[in-house]
Amino acid sequence: MPTTRPTFCRLCEAGCGLVAEIGADGRVDAVHADVDHPVTKGFACNKGLLCTAIHRDPARLDHPLRRLADGTFARESWDDALDDIAQRLRAIIDEHGPSAVGLYMGNPTAFNATAGAAAGLFMLQLGADRLFTAASQDCANKFAVAEMLWGSAQVHLVADVDHTDHLLLLGTNPRISKGSFLAMPDPVGRLASIEARGGVVRFVDPRQGEPNVGETIRIKPDTDVYLLAAMLCEIDRTIGFDAEGSARVRDLDALRSFVAQFAPERVAGVVGIEAATISAMAREFATAPSASAHCSTGVNMGRHGALAYWLLHMLVLLTGNLDRPGGNISVSRGTAPPPRSRGVGADDVLDTPWGTFRPTSGGMPGALLTDMVTASEQPIRAMICMAGNPVLSIGGGDRLRDAFAGLELLVSIDYYRNATAEVAHHVLPAADWFEREDLNTFVQGMQVEPFVQWTPALVAPHAERRTERDIFAALSDRLGHAPIFGPDADMLAMLNDGALGVHGLSMDALRAIPSGVAPLPRTEPGGFLDRATEGGVLDGNPAMLAPARQRAVEMFGAIVDESPDQLRLITRRTSHTINTAMQNVERLKRGAGADNPLYLAPEDATRLGIIDGARVRVSNEYGVIEASAKIDATLRAGAVAMTHGFGNARTVGQPVAQKYPGVNVNALAPIGPGSFDPVSTMSHLTGIPVEVVAL
Repeated sequence: MPTTRPTFCRLCEAGCGLVAEIGADGRVDAVHADVDHPVTKGFACNKGLLCTAIHRDPARLDHPLRRLADGTFARESWDDALDDIAQRLRAIIDEHGPSAVGLYMGNPTAFNATAGAAAGLFMLQLGADRLFTAASQDCANKFAVAEMLWGSAQVHLVADVDHTDHLLLLGTNPRISKGSFLAMPDPVGRLASIEARGGVVRFVDPRQGEPNVGETIRIKPDTDVYLLAAMLCEIDRTIGFDAEGSARVRDLDALRSFVAQFAPERVAGVVGIEAATISAMAREFATAPSASAHCSTGVNMGRHGALAYWLLHMLVLLTGNLDRPGGNISVSRGTAPPPRSRGVGADDVLDTPWGTFRPTSGGMPGALLTDMVTASEQPIRAMICMAGNPVLSIGGGDRLRDAFAGLELLVSIDYYRNATAEVAHHVLPAADWFEREDLNTFVQGMQVEPFVQWTPALVAPHAERRTERDIFAALSDRLGHAPIFGPDADMLAMLNDGALGVHGLSMDALRAIPSGVAPLPRTEPGGFLDRATEGGVLDGNPAMLAPARQRAVEMFGAIVDESPDQLRLITRRTSHTINTAMQNVERLKRGAGADNPLYLAPEDATRLGIIDGARVRVSNEYGVIEASAKIDATLRAGAVAMTHGFGNARTVGQPVAQKYPGVNVNALAPIGPGSFDPVSTMSHLTGIPVEVVAL
């Protein structure tokens, strides 16, 4: 009989409870959904149940590797790897200063309670400030607005899904993604419950999604900001704003003046939704007994993510739905939210050779990474990539790969020798979910049913895998810095006991619970603005968003003048992929998961003379790729879609991914000065103008 131990999934924000079966060889054989989990109650998705395929993958990194002069890799000892990395870092810093060192932290870092803190403190010890994260690819807009509104990137008011009468969802596909910044197991079941009690679920997306619940309004890509402004305009000029909500907005007239530029009849052609439909959407939201709203990556990754997220807050507040049952509410959290890393005034921006921008949570724009590595003055000369694959996940394509190949030092800390690691000098094997102690920190304050869960390391790290905290501690020691979290430090307790104590908990208390799970009491709505803001009011004319408002006005005119046949490329999530993380899992490559075709609406395919399965060329000023075409009636005309995370033709270290390489769609993503949102560093990764021709 295998030993079973409770744990939780760390692939996405749902954090579903799992039970792991540990084999006689001391490794995890399989996992199944934890039916006894008090919150997730036996729910788990297909990808979460395949996490053992990564744990046991023969292609996993088990030993440190050094890249040789001919491009091949040879095994090396940990001491040799760490000594060489430390010596190179010291030489680079001594000659060029600490800003010559950069760090990239990928998406999995959010689901690792110790890695991000360990890496961040290491950079602080070096005095280095070139930090890049996956946030600038998917959610930095939300972090920036949360810092502006509530003083922390990690404070967000979530839709009260279990009590709302009307839920507006923009740019999200909960069946596939399970909810980002709205963590809820079995999301489709929860949305169906809203309809079952007579409520409304309304999606806004260029594509009819998979949930089979609710209504979808198919909007033109990257125009959600104008829809939100039009809804506010319509409410203001007809029903009127909620009196209490209006009293909570300083300089309300400035907000009114801004949204008045985008009346439904003016924006209808731009957003692709009839003016009457926009007006009805606005009035129905405003007059519902309770209403809540949520936006996700389909909005975040456009050109106006920060402004759209702020307007969403204004829509909820000015209809009387902020901090009330059934609206958008603050939920309990077990860990403390970090304070904002930078001010939010007009002067709190960096003046750089690539323009002015405000770093979000200390992070630089990913769209500038290629430029910063290849700059003639003060370039990045050394990069450490942790739990990430920027060569495929950031725009730039071969330009970024070539820039990384030219670095004086590139270190990859990961599960695999991925596409980025293929050009690294050292590739270090990281311990996985089952091999480290963990706490579900990132989702705190964003769960529909709040809980904290601790898991021990279920098994010892296989072969020579090490945790990120141990790797950075060893590097700190070699560089002459005392590791803040040494091998004997209780890092999780040091970071979290203070906040856990608010709920009468501690790390020791969590460790004493057999399941590691502690449900948290729900926060009763009411009083949030008074607690979270000075004077209990929000600014209707925030200086930080002035550049975003100006860009929105300017770009509106450009869209009006755009050819009616212009195609815009959007991202498409599928049940077979999760960024670049599971590209080497054979079972996910069967059928539709083997490739990432270009999806086209039937109308566009007919106009372009493209048949299903044909090869097509997709291009714009940033790049050219080729793909197979797939006709998709769920797309609205003018929108084409591809799944990111592919492009592994040269990834020798991941043989399954290389067998099914697909194409790197981010080669088409805008990069360089002016290509990203200056108030949040968000890259432009959806709604990208492209040309498509049959080959």
